[in-house]
Amino acid sequence: MSGVTLNRTAKFALTAALFVVAIVVAGIANATKEAAPLFFAWIPLLAVPWVLTRPESRPTLTEPAEPTPLAEAETEGGTEPPSGAEGAGSSPSPAEGETQG
Repeated sequence: MSGVTLNRTAKFALTAALFVVAIVVAGIANATKEAAPLFFAWIPLLAVPWVLTRPESRPTLTEPAEPTPLAEAETEGGTEPPSGAEGAGSSPSPAEGETQG
């Protein structure tokens, strides 16, 4: 028997839904001025650790998409760095005859 696997989005959505259920039950307790619903508000919260500890499903392997023309140009070495990028991030070098100091 295999376990239940969830992806990250499903884990997040299910966890959020369980918290919403707990808040709604607490709201019902407030609206009716009864304490009895509060005894049931913790039940969905007990399910949260179970949801978050489920193994994540592995993404299905699909065939890689065809490369775009830009990706092909980059692999062929046909791209040049953007203009002004030659000295980006470095301090300017001193001109000839000048000394640093």
